[in-house]
Amino acid sequence: MKNNIFKGVFLLLISLLGLISCSDREIVTVDNQSAPILMDVSKESVFLDKHFPDNPAFNVTWDVAKYTVPVQITYKIEVSADNKFTKPFVLGTVANSARTATFTNAQMNTAAQTIGLVKDVEGTMYIRVSSYLGNGENLTSTSNVSMIKITPYELEYPTFYIVGAASFVGWSAVDAQVLYKSSNKSMIYTYLEGGQPFRFLGQKNWDPLNYSIDLAGTRENYRYFKQVSSNLIQDGEENMKFTGATGIYKITINAATGVQSIDVAESAIPTFDFPQIYIVGTINGWDAATAPAMTKVAPGVYEYTVKLDDNSEFKFLGQRSWGDIEWANIMKDNAGNSGFLGPKGDNGNVKFNGGGKTYKITANVKAGIYTIVEP
Repeated sequence: MKNNIFKGVFLLLISLLGLISCSDREIVTVDNQSAPILMDVSKESVFLDKHFPDNPAFNVTWDVAKYTVPVQITYKIEVSADNKFTKPFVLGTVANSARTATFTNAQMNTAAQTIGLVKDVEGTMYIRVSSYLGNGENLTSTSNVSMIKITPYELEYPTFYIVGAASFVGWSAVDAQVLYKSSNKSMIYTYLEGGQPFRFLGQKNWDPLNYSIDLAGTRENYRYFKQVSSNLIQDGEENMKFTGATGIYKITINAATGVQSIDVAESAIPTFDFPQIYIVGTINGWDAATAPAMTKVAPGVYEYTVKLDDNSEFKFLGQRSWGDIEWANIMKDNAGNSGFLGPKGDNGNVKFNGGGKTYKITANVKAGIYTIVEP
């Protein structure tokens, strides 16, 4: 009996020594012996050609970083508008034995404008390479800094189409509602139903482009919006949900690289179903008191047929006076014919060259759009 107890204690001691020995072998000290040294940039100046976005434009080559033991090394190529890299942009990452990276016209153009360089103007871009270990960027070493002169072209930002139960169009991809786009900003004043899901498409089809919130749980290729307003939440692997009250909202998307935000704010005119809408402009000498009444054809939808000469201008009113209920071409002081409505304080006159022909004008206040077509 005593012999069995002794054997058990002996085996336990051997096991403990083995565990301690294994633990000691796993304690490895890793130090970097030298930073990656930026050896060469392929060009001193680059003029980016928007006609060939996928063509190689620029190449960076560097020496490898050296560490005291063999380890997995990741290299990060960064660019900045200043040599202190106050706001660096990651141009790309490569792993292990790679010592070079090539970037296309499109990649360099995105980087140039993200750091604040102006389209069609030659600017200075600073470049460096950093090495690090693991996902946490441990033992980071940074190279010396080089620079190039670069002339970017205007970025082409995504076109967004809203679709879903929260939207005016429902879940019909072919009817998905396009947003008004001006450079990196897209916007629309439109109906949103509270407590319902929606997302954005990149076309009037379910594929290939879909845009939703950039969070774990959303499909990888749907992740886009890095910043969202407080009335939007993730809803499953594809959609986001609008949590506000049902009504008319201004949706604003900033597609600038690194921003990619969406804001949903209540419109200055949060309702859409008015008993009467009027049209005022050059057709009646801009006299609000005598503005012709439009015909209501559906909740929030109004029509009026009239002859329009060249240089015609008009607005839509919710009363026969210059009051608070007013719509016209979207964006403040933006006279023109975009087809999108903006409320008072965020519109300019609708302008149209009618050539003396007769047109049917439709104001869809619920959808946030208007049309001018020959009947």
